[in-house]
Amino acid sequence: MPAASRKRSPAKLNLMTTTYHKTTASQAIDPRSVAESILGHVEWQDGVSGFCQCPGGSYHTHGTAERHCRVTLDGAPTVFCFHTSCLAQVEAANHALRSAIAKGELAANGHQTPRQPTPAEIAAIKERERCQLLKARAKGGKFEILDRFATDPAELWETSPVRLTDGAANDWRWLLRLFHADDVVWIGAVNDSCADDAPESRKADCRKYFRTVAEWLALPAVPGQFTCPSVFKCGVHSRGNANVLLRRFLVIESDSLNKAQICAVFSWCRQFLRLRAMVDTAGRSLHGWFDAPGTVTENELKVILPEFGCDPALFKLAQPCRLPGAKRDGGTQALLYLDVGGAR
Repeated sequence: MPAASRKRSPAKLNLMTTTYHKTTASQAIDPRSVAESILGHVEWQDGVSGFCQCPGGSYHTHGTAERHCRVTLDGAPTVFCFHTSCLAQVEAANHALRSAIAKGELAANGHQTPRQPTPAEIAAIKERERCQLLKARAKGGKFEILDRFATDPAELWETSPVRLTDGAANDWRWLLRLFHADDVVWIGAVNDSCADDAPESRKADCRKYFRTVAEWLALPAVPGQFTCPSVFKCGVHSRGNANVLLRRFLVIESDSLNKAQICAVFSWCRQFLRLRAMVDTAGRSLHGWFDAPGTVTENELKVILPEFGCDPALFKLAQPCRLPGAKRDGGTQALLYLDVGGAR
C-alpha cells in the first residue's frame, strides 16, 4: 500500500468531526468518545488523559514506540507527540478535537456558549507543548550530540586553565576556590544532616558540616567525601532545599553514560555555560561543574539533559556530589579540569 494512502489527512479528520456531530441537543457529550472517534482507540489513564496512535504516525522519521502520543482533555483538549515530523497532522487533529468537543458541548447545552479556556490554561498548554517538542528533539538528537561533541577526558585535562599536575590530595582546596571565602558550604557524608525535629544534640553535631569556605580551608586534610554546589544560610543543620541561600553551580552527571559520552555532554553544554571543574569520582562517572544557569536555560536543561542520559536529581539545590581529594573504595576522587578565572 502506498505510504500516502495510510496517512490521515486534515480533511479526513474534519470529515470525521462532522459525522460525529449529528446529535440532538438532549444528548450529553462524552469528550472521551469524541477523542476516540477522531484518534481511534485511546488507552485511558484517568478521566482526562490517555495514550493513542499518532494521527501522523506514518510521517515519523524515527521509530514509534508505545506511548509516544498522548491526548489530554483538561483545559483545551490537546494531542501531544514526541516526534516532530508529524506536527502538521497533530495540529490538524487538535483542531478537529477541540472543534468537535466545543460543538458537542454547544448542542448538549442547548446552544449555550461553551466555556473557553482561561489565559492561564492556554499558557500552561503552550508550555506543555513546548516542553514536549523540546523533549522529542533532545531524544532524537542524543546520538548526534554524543558523536558531534565527542571528547576524551584526557583532552579536557590538557585544556584545564589550572594545570593539575600534582597529586589529588589538595584538589578539594582548589575546588573550594570557586566559592567566596564567606560562603557557607556543606561538606560531609550524605547523612551528615538532620531534620528540624531532631534532638538538639544532633542538630549541634550537624551544624559542624556547614562552615564558611575560609573555615574549611583552615583544616589540615579533606573533611569529607561529599559537598554541594550551593551556598547555605548561616547556622543551619539540614542540607535541605529550604536552607539553600543560592545555587552557585550546576553539577551534571550520569550513571548511564560512559566517561567519553558524558564529556561530549559537557562539551555541548559549554556552548552556553562555563565549565568550572570536572571531577573524576573514582568510580564509573565524571561530574561537570558549571556556572549556575539562568532560569530559562535551567528550565530547558531540565527537559533536555535527562533525555541525554543525565541524572535529573542534579537540579535539586541541595544535591550532594563528590568532593575531589577524598578517598573512595581504594581510589581518590580527583580534579581533571579547573577554571577559577573570575570565579563567582
